Amino acid sequence: MTNSKSTEEHSYVDSDDDCISFTTTDHEPSSAREEERDEVKEIQKLSQKDTRRVQLWRLAATCCLLVTALAITYTTYRFLKREETNNFETAFEQFSRTVGAAAVAQQQDFRDGIEAMTDFVSTYVRGTNQTWPYIYVSEWEVYARDFTHQAHAELTCFFPKVYPELRHEYIDWSNEHVQSWMWESHMIRSGSFERLKDVSGNKSLNRFISRAVGPGKFEPDINRTDYYFPAWHYHPPPVTYGFNNWDLPSVPDYENILPGLHKLKNETLCTRVRTHVAVPTAISVEEHAKMHSTLRDSNLKNPHTFCFHPIHRDATYTDSEIVGIIGSAFAWDVSLLDLLPSNVKGIHAVLTNDCGQTYTYDIQGGDAIFIGDGDFHEEEFDDHKVVVPLNLHTHADFTATEGHCQYSMHVYPSREFQAAYDSNTPETFAIVVAVTFVVVALVFFMYDTFVQMRNTNLIMKAARTNAIVTSLFPENMRDRLAEEAEQAQAAKKKKGGNLKEFIDDRGENNSKFTFTTKPLADLYLDTTVLYADITGFTAWSSVREPTQVFQLLETIYQEFDIIAKKRRVYKVETVGDCYVAVCGIPNPVKDHAVVMARFARDILGKMHTSTRQLEIMLGPDTADLRLRIGMHSGPVTAGVLRGSMQRFQLFGDTVNVCGRIEASGAPGRIHCSKETADLLKRAGKESWLEQRRNQIQAKGKGLMTTYWVNLKGEHGTGSVVSGSDDTEGELGATRTYRYGTRIPGMSEKMYRLIDWNVEMLLQIMKQIVAQRAATGSPADSTKKRRPTLFEEFGSGLTPLEEVVEIVALPEFDAKSGRKLDPEKMEIPSDVVSQLHDFVSMIATMYNNNPFHGFEHASHVVMSVIKLMSRIIAPRDLDSTTSAALHDHTYGITSDPLTQLACAFSALIHDVDHVGVSNAQLVKEGVPIAAKYKNRSVAEQNSLDLSWDLLMSPEYNLLREFLFPTETQLNRFRQLVVNSVMATDIVDKDLKALRNGRWDKAFKEGDSADYVEKNHRDDVNRKATIVIEHIIQASDISHTMQHWHVYRQWNQKLFEELYVAYLHGRLEKSPETFWYRGEFGFFDFYIIPLTRKLKECGVFGVSSDECLNYALNNRAEWEAKGEDVVKEMMQVCVKTYGTKEHNLNKRPAKFPRGTFSESAAPTRSPQDAAPVEIEV
Repeated sequence: MTNSKSTEEHSYVDSDDDCISFTTTDHEPSSAREEERDEVKEIQKLSQKDTRRVQLWRLAATCCLLVTALAITYTTYRFLKREETNNFETAFEQFSRTVGAAAVAQQQDFRDGIEAMTDFVSTYVRGTNQTWPYIYVSEWEVYARDFTHQAHAELTCFFPKVYPELRHEYIDWSNEHVQSWMWESHMIRSGSFERLKDVSGNKSLNRFISRAVGPGKFEPDINRTDYYFPAWHYHPPPVTYGFNNWDLPSVPDYENILPGLHKLKNETLCTRVRTHVAVPTAISVEEHAKMHSTLRDSNLKNPHTFCFHPIHRDATYTDSEIVGIIGSAFAWDVSLLDLLPSNVKGIHAVLTNDCGQTYTYDIQGGDAIFIGDGDFHEEEFDDHKVVVPLNLHTHADFTATEGHCQYSMHVYPSREFQAAYDSNTPETFAIVVAVTFVVVALVFFMYDTFVQMRNTNLIMKAARTNAIVTSLFPENMRDRLAEEAEQAQAAKKKKGGNLKEFIDDRGENNSKFTFTTKPLADLYLDTTVLYADITGFTAWSSVREPTQVFQLLETIYQEFDIIAKKRRVYKVETVGDCYVAVCGIPNPVKDHAVVMARFARDILGKMHTSTRQLEIMLGPDTADLRLRIGMHSGPVTAGVLRGSMQRFQLFGDTVNVCGRIEASGAPGRIHCSKETADLLKRAGKESWLEQRRNQIQAKGKGLMTTYWVNLKGEHGTGSVVSGSDDTEGELGATRTYRYGTRIPGMSEKMYRLIDWNVEMLLQIMKQIVAQRAATGSPADSTKKRRPTLFEEFGSGLTPLEEVVEIVALPEFDAKSGRKLDPEKMEIPSDVVSQLHDFVSMIATMYNNNPFHGFEHASHVVMSVIKLMSRIIAPRDLDSTTSAALHDHTYGITSDPLTQLACAFSALIHDVDHVGVSNAQLVKEGVPIAAKYKNRSVAEQNSLDLSWDLLMSPEYNLLREFLFPTETQLNRFRQLVVNSVMATDIVDKDLKALRNGRWDKAFKEGDSADYVEKNHRDDVNRKATIVIEHIIQASDISHTMQHWHVYRQWNQKLFEELYVAYLHGRLEKSPETFWYRGEFGFFDFYIIPLTRKLKECGVFGVSSDECLNYALNNRAEWEAKGEDVVKEMMQVCVKTYGTKEHNLNKRPAKFPRGTFSESAAPTRSPQDAAPVEIEV
C-alpha cells in the first residue's frame, strides 16, 4: 500500500509539474514576460559595479600569476641547481675525509706495528741472553707474519748492526745458523722445503757480507769502516741462501736513510717509491698477485715503499745504542681498498713525496686503480683539493732531517664523480612549475568563464523567481522569508564549521531555527524490535584492558552490522553491551518477524564462533560470553529528536516490552513475545516456536506468555547455543587450530586456552627479539650454544634452597631506547612449534581439579600480564627519559625476559596439583614430601616437573632461542624459582625473608638501619618484591575482581575442598568453616596484599582497583556469604554426593605419585589462622 501510494504521489506531482510547465510556456501573459525582463535589467544594473570590479581584479590576478610563475620558476631552478652543487661538495668532503682517514690510519698502523716489532726483537734478545750481532730469533716466521699481516705489509726483514772488526766472526756464525732459521721458517710457512732451491745450502751459502752492484747482483763488501747492516731474518723466507748477508747500506737509497735513523733515534723513515725487489727472491709473482687480488689492476710496478725503524739495545730507552734495523715494504694501494660504496666512483688520490715522485690512483667504489706515474687529476677541480699529510712523527727534527722521503696524499673529485650529482632535476622542476602555472592559468580562465555563465544563469533564475515570489507574496513578506532563510543558512554554517562549538552548543543557538519546522517523526505500525545483550560482559570486562573490551565489542558488532545489512534489518543503536535493531523501518517489510527471527539466529551463531576465535587474543572466559536475545512486535514511533547529539530513535510501548522480554530471557536463546509468535505462526513458522512453561512478570504488563524461538531445520542449525566445550560439536569438528596439532581427548576449551597462552608468550618473545635487535644482543637460534652444566645435570639444590633475597636484573642499556615494533619481529616456525608443544604438555600435566587446573593457571597468566602492563611511571616523575623510567619501574619494563619469566611462572605454578594443601601431603607422608624436606612440597614439585620438561631435548631450539647465553638462562631460572616459591604464603622462613626484604626496600626512611647504600641492590630488591607480589596477587586475582568472577572461582575452590573431604583428605566439610574463613582470608591476606601493591608505587590505578574490588567483595560476602555457602553445598551434594555415598569410591592414597600445592591458600581450619598468613 505504501509503495503504491508513493507511486501515486509521484505521478500526481509529475502531472502537476507538466501542467505548470504548459501554463507558463504557452499561456504566460505578456505583462509577466515584460515584468521578468524588467527584473533582469534591474538585477544587471545592480551588479554592474561589481562586474567592473571583478574585471579589474581579473586583470590584476592574471598579471600577478604571470610574474609569480616567472619568479618561482627561476627561483626553483637556481635553488635546485645550488642544492646539487652543495650535495656534490658535501659528498666529496665526506668521501675525501674517508680516504684521508684510511690512509693516515694505515700509516699509523704500519708505524705502530714496526715499532712494536723492533721492541719485540730487543726484548727477545735480552730475554734469551744473546749477544749482538749474533742474534737468532726462534720462530721468526710466526712473529714477522703476524706483524706483516696486521700492518698490511708485504715483506719484513731484520738487519743486525755489525762493526767491521766483527765481520769475519759474524760471517762464520751466520753461515752456521742460516740453514737452521731458513728451514724453520719454510716449515712454519708451508710445511715443506719446496720453495727452497738448495736445501743443503752447500752451493749458495754466502761466505761474505755483500753489497748490491745491480738488480740481483752482489759482490763482497770488505771496505766499509763504519758498520754493516747485513740482511738476516726475512718474512717471507727467501728461496735461496744467497739472499742473506747483503748489506743494507750498499743500496744508495737505504744508505742515505741510515744517518736519519741514528739521529732521530725512534722514528720510522721511508725511502723513495721502488719496485718490489723481493719478487721473486722472497715472494713469488703468484704470491704477490694474490696479495693484490682485490684490485682490478695490479702488477709489480705499482708504488711500493720501504720503511725502516731502529732496534735499540734497550727497548725502554730510546737513547740507547742502535743495534739493528727492522725494514718492511708495503703497497700504497692497501689503504685505498673498500673505502667507498660501490656506486661512488671517480675519486682521484694523488700520492706525492718530497723526493720528487708523484703517483695517481682512481678510486672506484671498493677498488683502487693505479693510473700511473705523475699527477693525472683534472685541473678544473684544483680548488677542491684536500691535502692529507702522511709523515707521521714525534721528533721535532723529523721534517728537517734529510735522507728520507716524506709523503702526502692529495684527494680530488673528477668529472665522473660530479656527474653522479648532476641531473635534469632543476630543469625538470622548472618546467613542471612553469607548466603548472600555465595549467593553473588555463583553469583560472576556464573557471572565470564558467562563473560568468553561471552568474548569467543565476541572474535569469533570480529574476524569474523574484517575479513569481512578488506575484505570490507582498513585498514585506518576501523580505522576511529571505531574511529567515539567510539566518537559517548562517546558523547551519556556524553549526557545521566548528565541531567543538557544535558539541558544546547544546542546541541553544540554533533551536529557534530548528523548531520552526515540523518535527521529523513517523509512526510505523508493523515492526519487530530486537534487544541482544551480552551476558557475563560486566564481569568479563572487569578483568580486561579497555582496548580488549572495545576489541570484543567492535568485532562482534561489526559482524552483526554485516548480517543486519544482509537481512534488511536496521541497526538503531548500541547501549553498552546491548545491541538494538528493528525490522520494518524505514522501509516496510511484510514478513518482519520472520526476518528478525533469522537475524537473531544468525547473530547468535556469529557470537558463538566469534568469541571462540577472539579467546585466543582476549584470554580465558571469552568463549563463555553469550547473547540473550529478546524480540517483540508492534507499532513504534521513530524519528530524529532534534537538538544536541541528535540521532534516530525509537519510542513506544513496543520498545519497553522488548527490553523486558530480553531481560527475562536466557543466555544463548531467543526469547519472543506472544505478538511476535503470532506473526511467526501466520507466516507458517510455528515449528520454530516453543512456549515457555512459566509466564514472566513484566513491569506494567503483569504476567506475559512468551516463547522460545528455535529455528530448527534451517541450514542444519538451531538457535540454541550450548555453553559446554567438552564436546567438539559441529563447530569443533571443522576447527582449524592456530598452532600445532590436536591431542586426543582434549576439549575445545582446553585448546583455546593453550592457543591463548602461546599467543601471550609469543608477544613477550617478540619484545625480546625487538630488544635484541635494538641492542645488538645475541639472538640467532641457529647458533649452537654449548649446553650448560645446569641444563645437563641440574643445580643440585632444591628450588627452595635456590631462593635468593635479591634477583639481579640487567642494568639500563641506552640502546634499548630505540623503538622497534615487536609485531614486525619474526620468530622461527620451529621455535613456535616447540613452544606450542611445551604449553600443551604443561596443560596435560595439570590434574582435572575444579580449581587448581589449567584454566586457573591461564587466569593467573592473564592477571600477571595485565599487572605488568600497568607498571607505569608516576605523574610526578619529572624526567621522561628511558633511564629514569627504567629505575622507577625497577628495570621490569626494560627487560622482556623478566616479563616472560613472570608469565612462565604463572603458567607452571600449579602443575600436578591434587587438590590438597602442603600440610595434608606432609601428614600423609607422601614420598615427595620427604624429598623436599616437608617444606613447600607442591610448589617445588611443580617447578621441578615443569623445568625438567623445558630442559628436555625436545625443546632445545626453544631454549637456544630464549637463552642465547648462560647468564640469561641462569637469570630466568632464578626469577622462576623466586616467583613460584612466592606462591607458598604459609612457609615461615620464606615469610621472614620477604618481610625483611620489604622493610629494607620500602621502610628505609623509618630507621637508619634500613638505609641502602648500594643503589643497584636497592633497585633489584624492589624489583624482586614487585615480581613476587605480581604473582601472589594474580594467584588470588579472582578475589580482587568483579563479584561474579569472585563467586565463580570461590565455587570451584569450595568444590575442590569438598572432594578432598569426601576422599578423607580434609578433616571437616568446607561448609563448617568457609563463611568465617573468608573474612580471615580477606582481612589478613587479600586486603593487606592490595595495600602493598599500592605502596610499591608502580601499578598506577590498578592497585586502587584491586583494593576497591576486594573491599566490595568482602562487604558482599558479609551480606550474602551464608546463603552462598548453602548454595555451593547444594551444588556439591548434587554433583559429588555425600561422604557416606562415596566411602566405596575413595581413590588410592597417592593417585599419581607426585603432588602439587595451590598458590592460593586453602581455607582449611589449620591454614585460616591469621598467624599463618603473610601480612
